[in-house]
Amino acid sequence: MMSRSGRRRPLILFGLAVLAVLLQGALELTRRPVRQRDYAEKLTAAQKADEAFTTLRRHLRMEGAEIDKVNDPAGTGLVGPEFSLVTNARGDLEAKLTSLNPNWAAVVVELFNRAGLRPGDPVAVAVTGSFPGLNVAVYAALETMELSPVVVTSVGASMWGANDPSFTWLDMERILREERVLHVRSAAATLGGGDDMGQGLSPEGRRLLEASIARNGVPLLGSQNIEEAISKRMSFFDEALRGRVPKCFVNVGGGVASLGSSQNRILIPRGYAETLEAKNWPRKGTLTLMSDRGVPVIHLLEVASLAREYGLPVAPDYLPEPGEGEIFVRDGYRLELVAIFLVLYGALCAVVLAPEVRRNLLGAVRFRRRAGGAA
Repeated sequence: MMSRSGRRRPLILFGLAVLAVLLQGALELTRRPVRQRDYAEKLTAAQKADEAFTTLRRHLRMEGAEIDKVNDPAGTGLVGPEFSLVTNARGDLEAKLTSLNPNWAAVVVELFNRAGLRPGDPVAVAVTGSFPGLNVAVYAALETMELSPVVVTSVGASMWGANDPSFTWLDMERILREERVLHVRSAAATLGGGDDMGQGLSPEGRRLLEASIARNGVPLLGSQNIEEAISKRMSFFDEALRGRVPKCFVNVGGGVASLGSSQNRILIPRGYAETLEAKNWPRKGTLTLMSDRGVPVIHLLEVASLAREYGLPVAPDYLPEPGEGEIFVRDGYRLELVAIFLVLYGALCAVVLAPEVRRNLLGAVRFRRRAGGAA
């Protein structure tokens, strides 16, 4: 026949389980917004990016340009045409709309902090015209953290990017500098596109890109093939950094000189990587070569996936306000309640289960003695 303590044991365990669920429910109900690490720095960067968006939009309106409210529902003015003479690749409109959020600057600040960057640190940066919103975010984060960047721009752009020949990324960059909103500027530029030399564009398209580079006063890094383009970039970074090793390499978009090959898009992880795993690279671009030198890399592509990872909206039909998203604030448990509940529950378990534990221990001791006596 089962003893009284044996019959009570399931009830005791059930009661403790119910109490645990109730305590967990109380913790869930009392969760509160918690500012994330480097909140002030992130907010400052996002505000800089928002001011840059506003400045570019105002400039477009002053120039009398029409904004496509269907493909650019937030009215940012940073969604270019589907096709133009300088469009060098297919583009994903969802990704472009997702990138038009000033709070990407906060994501970049977090990635810079993961890389351990400090004011004055040299940073090598490669951008394209495909994601002007992300370019703005990177520049805003660079200035907020007072870093020392060297930027090389591939001027061509994919669909829906900065692919208006009269309003390329270099034009945007110059406007922001003239308006004293952002001061980072490209140290050199390439045509971008196939082999980083405008392959696939018409002669007129290449001429328009060269005109953009010339009117913005940026040196052109010309090349005859992709190997030379990659080699020239690496040499240019070395010369511009004056022998300093960059503390981080940042790549925005899918520029072939950075990736090395279009196949590498699926091999290079998005976001931050302290080192890249050894792979059978079809060709190493500047991003991989920098990693080979021991330089941490930040790769901003696969924008929708990155947005979900950092709690930013995907393809919003509005322009988010600076400070929105889980990159700034997340619901967190009240740690004082967690500590109190843990102590109380642990003490209750000790009081309730102590007699049973003691009986089991004594029973085990007696069993061993009997077994030893019998032997």
